This record gives sequence, structure tokens and C-alpha cells, in this order.
Amino acid sequence: MAKHYKRFQRPATGSVALEMALILPMFLVLLSVPLYIARVAWYYSAGQKAAHDATRYIATATQAELRTPGGGFNEARVPAIARWIAQEELGEVVTFADGADITILCNGMGCLSEPPTKVTTVVQISLQDRLLGALTENYLGTTNLTIVSKVTMRYVAD
Repeated sequence: MAKHYKRFQRPATGSVALEMALILPMFLVLLSVPLYIARVAWYYSAGQKAAHDATRYIATATQAELRTPGGGFNEARVPAIARWIAQEELGEVVTFADGADITILCNGMGCLSEPPTKVTTVVQISLQDRLLGALTENYLGTTNLTIVSKVTMRYVAD
């Protein structure tokens, strides 16, 4: 007596497509989260390097250079050049971010007053999560993320 099991088997057409439809959204979320974290780390690293280089430039300038007018933003030439250095280093990052703000302080004020003892550069990079906005808003309360890099050095010139 021959057994005919093929008669009771169903065709498996479409099962792969169904499995893919169920697994693909989870796979995309699991792939996009590390990419977003890597992007935030890249922005922070670029901001930290830009702040460090700008601060180092000001910290090694002489007092005469610090007081020489001629820069933009109603500031001396050396802080303006330091701001330009930071902007150039952030050039590639700013095209992907929502903007960057660079603040340069000598003793907590502008660099035209008394000789500084400490020089600080603060770089703030605004980043909006467009890929996982709803998920980010649930955990952080907002889709905007501000990455702050702050570098302070002693003034060593003169």
C-alpha cells in the first residue's frame, strides 16, 4: 500500500515574503540606531577638535595680537581667526547638521578687555533626528539634540 503524503501538503508560496515583511521593519530599526549614534559621536568629535584648535590658537597669541582690531563680530582679529578655524573644521559637519554656534571667551568675557588667564571655546552643534524622530521624542522629549563641546586652556603667551 502506497502512502500519498503529497496530497495533504500545502504549497509554501509566499511564506518567504511574509517572513521578510515581518522581520524587515525590526531589522531597519536595529540598523538605524547604531548609525544615528555613530553620527552623534562623529559630530561630537568634530566639535571637540574644532574647539580645541580654536582655543589653542588664542591661548598662544600675544596680548598685542589679542587687542589688534579688525575681526568680524566686533571682536579682535585673533578671536575672529580662531572662530574661522573652528568654522573650517566644522565645514563638513555643518552641511549635515542644522547649524553650529561658536562662542569664544577670555576670562568669561570678550577677548578685548584685560589680559586673559583662561581662554574658553564652546561649540554647539544642533542636530535634529529626522530618521527616528518619533522614537527619539519618546525617550528624550524632543527631536532636537544639541551637542556641546567646551575646551578651556590657560593663556600661555607673554
